[in-house]
Amino acid sequence: MINDLFCSGMKGAFDFYITNYFKSAQFFAKLFFGILFCTTTIGVYAQEKKEKIKLEHADSLVFDDVVSIARRLKGNVVFSQGEVKLYCDSAYFYDATNVVDAYENVRIVKNNDLNLTGKFLHYDGDSKLATITNNVRMTDNKMVLTTEALDYNMNTETGFYNNGATIVDKDNTLTSQFGYYFSNTKMLSFKKNVVLVNPRYRLTGDTLMYNTTTHTATFVGPTYIKSSGRDATFIYCESGWYNTDTDKSFFRKNSFIQSKEQKLFGDSLRYDKKAGTGEAFGNVMLSDSLQKTIIAGDYGKYNELSGQTFVTGRSQLIQIFDSDSLFMHADTLFAKSDTSGKQKTYFAYHHVKFFKKDFQGKCDSLTYSTTDTLMRMFTLPVLWSDSNQITGDSIHLQMENNKISKMYMFESSFIASYEDTNRYNQIRGKNMIGYFENNELHKINVEGNGQTIYYGRNNAKQLVGVNRADCSDLVIHLDSSKVSKIILLNKPEATFYPIDELNTSELLLRGFKWRNKERPMKKEDIFSIE
Repeated sequence: MINDLFCSGMKGAFDFYITNYFKSAQFFAKLFFGILFCTTTIGVYAQEKKEKIKLEHADSLVFDDVVSIARRLKGNVVFSQGEVKLYCDSAYFYDATNVVDAYENVRIVKNNDLNLTGKFLHYDGDSKLATITNNVRMTDNKMVLTTEALDYNMNTETGFYNNGATIVDKDNTLTSQFGYYFSNTKMLSFKKNVVLVNPRYRLTGDTLMYNTTTHTATFVGPTYIKSSGRDATFIYCESGWYNTDTDKSFFRKNSFIQSKEQKLFGDSLRYDKKAGTGEAFGNVMLSDSLQKTIIAGDYGKYNELSGQTFVTGRSQLIQIFDSDSLFMHADTLFAKSDTSGKQKTYFAYHHVKFFKKDFQGKCDSLTYSTTDTLMRMFTLPVLWSDSNQITGDSIHLQMENNKISKMYMFESSFIASYEDTNRYNQIRGKNMIGYFENNELHKINVEGNGQTIYYGRNNAKQLVGVNRADCSDLVIHLDSSKVSKIILLNKPEATFYPIDELNTSELLLRGFKWRNKERPMKKEDIFSIE
């Protein structure tokens, strides 16, 4: 909340100064600056007597024949006006118009806080506007600004340059083409070719404000921040702020943070470089080039040090394969890297559903580890592979080369496929192992309490009967997802019945449930809730 208010306030300040100071080149900038000085002068001095510049000291004073209205001063010249002291080697003092032109070793001091030096100065005592040029240096005990020309208003304590400047503050060096300095608030405003260099990072952009007290940079427009070191990151945004002391920042508008292998997007991002944590809000997306995954959602949090990623909202995980991709949705997605950063485990919690062209699935929770390439499905899991529906108390999928190689079903394992109206081919057993070739199920081993119901057809593809078998262990071979051979092991009992001999209840094994309405038929269906 505080950060949002801070950013909103800074944006308002930027909008004001950009509109009034930075739209045009030097003429319009100085024109508005002059209007500002005149307005300030009218407000402050309309009812007060104008303060005269006083000559405090000079080694010599002569009247110049060429400039008869001025006194020419030489050697250790000192002027004063209220809290302002002006030093130089020589000067022309126009007493009648309250103006000083100062030359060589020019220095202006105010309250021992502002120290402004240069080679030439034109100072108007009525407007208190100083224009100083050639090797200009300004310091306020917190930063040092160097440029070739600077306008400074002693009333508003505001400085302006439009021909480039360098500002050095603590560990930061900042350059830009245009800029303002507000002494009262210790705020610097920069425009065009802005570069901020820090030992830990480099920032480039179009418009920036910098506070020399809080060491916070606030930016508007395309901004790029590139950190250095082994764990270097690259940041882009078009609005936000960065505290150079704490390394805490807030970015928004087309913002992203990119590390060596990961890239985090969001409508807005909060980042703490020292803690290695980032938060993303709205249209969140985290891509991992090493694991070839994309995690998306409404809110996300990432910890670089622990390698943990958390995404919720309309969350989605996309696993990119060579010729296809898997799309998965869950209420919450969580990922954790190992200490090497090369292996990762993914966790999906509640209402999990995934889609891939050659297989689909649904369960309440799921894990996947890149270490053993095993996907584990829990709580009412169901997997669809071609025409087969596969269920069990839990299902594990073994992946090899981005394809399913084996499938393990534990307790109450069941495989069913649709044959005809109210007729389903079924395999039931305690545990099963399925073997895949090119993501197609071609063999099933049933271990314990094996039962099957399979329908037979004649050469005309007409149903002629149903084969029902009970056997402790079975081996089933499939061709194009259809049963081609059943091998019964350990005391088999098998009977072939004519097609109309068994009633409907006898044609369904215990635990059968057809769940095809839950099957995602396209990737958008992973977000549907039955």
